[in-house]
Order: sequence, then structure tokens, then C-alpha cells
Amino acid sequence: MSRLTLYAPFLFGLVLAGTGVLGMTGRLPKNDWFGIRMHVVMSSDAAWLAGHRAAGPWLLAAGVVALAVGVTLLVVRPDAVTGARLTTGSLIVAFLLAGVAAGRAQAAVRRLP
Repeated sequence: MSRLTLYAPFLFGLVLAGTGVLGMTGRLPKNDWFGIRMHVVMSSDAAWLAGHRAAGPWLLAAGVVALAVGVTLLVVRPDAVTGARLTTGSLIVAFLLAGVAAGRAQAAVRRLP
């Protein structure tokens, strides 16, 4: 199994989970690299904070899914085909959850006064 297949879910999960936790706690600073990159969320500091508080649990869930598969791959070391399937499946689920997070962030910002 390639190193990319082995480490991608783990690293991706760390980034998503960390972003989710920082977003939920209001400690994710407005930046150009991490977080929900939608125009409506980046329109103001209040929008950034509200959007990431709403998206945080979903980003954390996406990170946990990817981390769980990443740890499983590192511990079990399955054959190449099984590893690729687990990696692909976990990243698809993580991206879907991140999409839900983006939708929740957008909805939260639109509810702002």
C-alpha cells in the first residue's frame, strides 16, 4: 500500500477535526487557508464566527471519520486494494460531511441580523 493511501485519511482527519474544534470554540481566526471558504462566511468577522460555530460539529465529525480510518490503516495495514477502498470511502464521507458543514455555515450567516 502506498504511503499516500496510508497517511492521507489520518492527515486529512487531523486538519478537519482541528478546524472543527477551533470553529466551535470561536478560536479559528479568519484566514486564507483553513475553514469554510464561502463568500458569505468571509464577508465579516461576525459571519466568520457564526458560520464556523455552526459548521464546527460537522467538520469535527468529518475529521473523526477520516481519523478513524487513518488509525485503522496504520494499525491493521491491509492489502493495497482494501486500503484504497477504505481510504476512498472515508474521504468521500468526510467530504460529504464537510459539504453539510458549509451548508450549515451559510444558513447560520443568513440568520444574522
